[in-house]
Amino acid sequence: MLNRIHEDGIMTHMPFLTTGPDGERVLFFCRADEKRVWKAHYVTGDGPVMRLETGMDDDVCECSPTAWCDETGWHVSFIAGGKPEDPLFHLFRMEGPMLDRLSAPVAMLAARTGFVYRDRLVYGDPEDLVHVREPAGDAVIELPGATLYRVAYRADLSERLLITGQWTEGEEFFTLEYDFATGRQHFIECDGVPAYKCTVLGRTVIYAERIGENFESRRLKEAEAVNVRPASAAVRRQPEPVAATNSAPVAKKCGCKTKSAAVQPTAPTRPSCLECVEKHLGAAYVLLAETADGYAHRLRAIGHFHEAEDESQEWPTLHTAIRAARKAYQTEGTIPDWEALGKLVQEVRDAR
Repeated sequence: MLNRIHEDGIMTHMPFLTTGPDGERVLFFCRADEKRVWKAHYVTGDGPVMRLETGMDDDVCECSPTAWCDETGWHVSFIAGGKPEDPLFHLFRMEGPMLDRLSAPVAMLAARTGFVYRDRLVYGDPEDLVHVREPAGDAVIELPGATLYRVAYRADLSERLLITGQWTEGEEFFTLEYDFATGRQHFIECDGVPAYKCTVLGRTVIYAERIGENFESRRLKEAEAVNVRPASAAVRRQPEPVAATNSAPVAKKCGCKTKSAAVQPTAPTRPSCLECVEKHLGAAYVLLAETADGYAHRLRAIGHFHEAEDESQEWPTLHTAIRAARKAYQTEGTIPDWEALGKLVQEVRDAR
């Protein structure tokens, strides 16, 4: 597998080894193109090296791919960014029945490290924090004195996070395996050196071996000798509480019940209520903000958009704008222009 990856001598790193639906091994990784821009690839068993089709521009860097599959197909996440005119990196996810039939990438949040696994979202602050968000409760894993370069997990033991970083003092690299369920942790060494951005599946460990003077002059190598040593570098704690905001519009007294008697034969089948439109748009606003932070509120937000559509049928311009915003978010992940929607609501109010 690795021989085919390196047959052209191109640099490689960021490995993630997992198993496919038929039990075959699938290796995701990144390799540099002729312009030294990293792009995500994968190879399945004895098959050819394939480009992970993300649809990203040629000058966008793609890194840290992770993936898992179930009865619905593949679920892939990766980090991408670094475009000259828009250098911000984001965590993206794609899904589809097969790796060559994935959906368009959807941005989850701004981040330089992280992954999505089922209902767990993990991302790292470059300084020393790893944030874990899931329905069971959020947590923060702190590595004091470290700069973080990658956060991944083991495909065979998903509770075990693989955190690669560098100590601020001493400039030594490390990969820490941290068991999120038990808190146990240890450093991983491959062939006598600290493992760099490694992946672990069973007894197989693949890491990015340095082969040149430049920091990123690396290629993937399967470790011949693996050593682990106990560690107590990471500290788990609860996230800081977030102060409540009043960003959602304040609901006024609802006018639904007073509207029904005035409905004309040519009016919409459901009485429209501007206060309810505001209420549902406000709820969608809050839910989408929390979805961007990793909470699984997407379906609830779409439901509130649909209610706002129904409640706005009396005002065609507003109704069409809400419907277009809902469809754009559902199909493309585009966040609505809240200011524009708010202006349309105000125009309806002023005209009444």
